[in-house]
Amino acid sequence: MPVDETAAVLFATLVTTLAYGIAVCLFVQSIVTILRKRWSTGQVSWVLVVPSTLIFLFASVNVLALWVNFYWAILVSPEGAHYWLALVANPCKTAYQTGQEGAIMLADILIVYRAYILWGGSLYVIIVPCITFLATFVSGVMFVHLEHTLPPSTTSIFDGAITAWTISFLLCSFATTLYCTGLIAYKLWITDKRVRVNGVLSGPSVGHRVMIILIESAAIYSTMHLLYAILYLVKSNIETTPSYLEASVASITCSMIITRCEGVFRGDTTSPRSFPNFGPRVERWQSHVVSVESGIVERESVRKPENMPRDELYVMKEFSQ
Repeated sequence: MPVDETAAVLFATLVTTLAYGIAVCLFVQSIVTILRKRWSTGQVSWVLVVPSTLIFLFASVNVLALWVNFYWAILVSPEGAHYWLALVANPCKTAYQTGQEGAIMLADILIVYRAYILWGGSLYVIIVPCITFLATFVSGVMFVHLEHTLPPSTTSIFDGAITAWTISFLLCSFATTLYCTGLIAYKLWITDKRVRVNGVLSGPSVGHRVMIILIESAAIYSTMHLLYAILYLVKSNIETTPSYLEASVASITCSMIITRCEGVFRGDTTSPRSFPNFGPRVERWQSHVVSVESGIVERESVRKPENMPRDELYVMKEFSQ
């Protein structure tokens, strides 16, 4: 039984507003983290900061346009809410699609860049995601163009003229994020395992380490892509929810990555003794997975164990007992 269009849009708008509220909180937290790093080290990873800020702005445009669209449908449109919300193209939809696609494109290219950096700057690693990203860009431009060339009275987003390009956009973007997410997650997991095998680091729990990897590999964002594509393929208007959510989820993902990666540079990082169940626990050494987007790796070790593998994903800090 199909869900009423007005109910589906209202639910999606409310859920997206909640997600955007979370995005705002995490964005503010990421800014605070960046400022602390700036004060303590004098360094800022602009390749993370600039895209993350732009993604947040696109998410803001997306949410604002969603509420304007719903307001117009309920209180302004002379044809009624159902007709307005069913239209494939209108000024409000153009605005929120701009926010949605802008956030998706920036998030995709940021994930590709992270994969490139974490794999030592190897161009061979990103050949496939670069191709799929270009395909995402072309298909995204085409489906938006076709939406605005259809007759004004078109009221189905599953119209045959745009379905193929929309599916191409979703699947190409999903392929990009899935490929890069896999590369990033594998690299982080192998590096973490290598350090632990050498007896340098013990704890935290497996679940905690998996959660860290899920955050840094942007797995949440990739999952949203998959859900959106599946619901669109089955032609369910429930696809409105993941469609609206994508920009906010992209902002949430980037802010979490910044908070996780940039936060470990803070000079006032709490030692494992203060929070025994959070963060790595060591006898003589403390290790953190860090961001290398800036191309700068700090090393403060003076007595590194002989069997400690050299890996630029880790910072070794000696601390007094």
